[in-house]
Amino acid sequence: MIKMTSRERLATAARGEEPDRVPVVVPLSLGWAWGQLYGPDSFMEFGCDAKKMAKVMVWSCKELGMDATPGGADTHMYFEAIAEASGISYPTTNWKDFVTSHPHRLFEGDPLTAPLYGDPLVKTMKDARKLVPADPYKHGKLPIVLEAQQLAKRELKDGWGISGSINRPYGIAGDLMGYAQAFMAMEKDLELWKTVEDVAIKTSYEFAKAQIKAGVTSLGTTASLACFVGSKMFLEKPVWVHAEHPPELMERVFKEFHVGTVLHPCSVGPFEPGIEAWKKWLDHTPGFLMPECGGADALARAKEQLAPAVMQGNIHSVDIMLHGTPGEVEAACKELIKKCAPGGRYVLAPGCALPLGVPMENVKAMRDSVEKYGQYPIKVKEL
Repeated sequence: MIKMTSRERLATAARGEEPDRVPVVVPLSLGWAWGQLYGPDSFMEFGCDAKKMAKVMVWSCKELGMDATPGGADTHMYFEAIAEASGISYPTTNWKDFVTSHPHRLFEGDPLTAPLYGDPLVKTMKDARKLVPADPYKHGKLPIVLEAQQLAKRELKDGWGISGSINRPYGIAGDLMGYAQAFMAMEKDLELWKTVEDVAIKTSYEFAKAQIKAGVTSLGTTASLACFVGSKMFLEKPVWVHAEHPPELMERVFKEFHVGTVLHPCSVGPFEPGIEAWKKWLDHTPGFLMPECGGADALARAKEQLAPAVMQGNIHSVDIMLHGTPGEVEAACKELIKKCAPGGRYVLAPGCALPLGVPMENVKAMRDSVEKYGQYPIKVKEL
């Protein structure tokens, strides 16, 4: 078989055809790769220097051997940009001395019943009316990310994939309001919720449009509610569905630019309770990055149920990538390739972002496994 470029390999797998080998990516975040190039004390500058970000993206593809690279800093850049556009000051995170105590970013209770907590930026309608959509060319880290994507695209040309981000309203609102408060607003104060949601949607649409112009080849987003409550309850709540996947955002981007959204059902528990919900969005969701739960068997079932979308995942980011040995990484990859790769529509990847402490040897073991076991046609009986 003729050797393909990385971008051709990904496109072939996504079409349900077998490429030359299984594609492999490190999804979601540039954080791990940034730490490899610039060291563990460099995160005060993470997302603040376009040239450094672009260097990480190019290194991930050309040196590390990934078939695509993430093209963003972090999910909080949306709320930071909206706050800046709205003239609202917000506390920045000092990653060097980071303590997980920021009140409107972290929550460990039941979001359906918990009382209000913390000191978020948006508490009342008066606060919400101050919000205006962010301009991706002016506010927060968004212009830096766009410049990094353009620089990386220039270097990588059309040989590799570059993924951008498109953030759901619930994620942005959670940062602005606190996740418990956002839930309560959806239940009890729709005027407040819709005011915040509208700004979130407009900001995410404009940023998605700008990233596509900069050269990204796919967009990624997260969703979690259907995993937590199950598809039936989720689909019975239109306000929840809209908060996770508004058609005027996700479908509009696909129809206007022909760029689909890869959905990550972000969950520390099983993702399968959400399968029926994910099916609703297959027409503009060409891929799913499934979390670690259930291993290769669960991912193989999801591949069958969510056809024709391509599946990414689901090597455990902590148990295997962080704490495992290179041999254990190879064994997990071999099992995934055996059960999920035949017929295409599969990309080998960790089930979520890589922790910063993942050893380089384990990432190389993941990369090497597609050369060792992932050549098409997959020899299932020999694996």
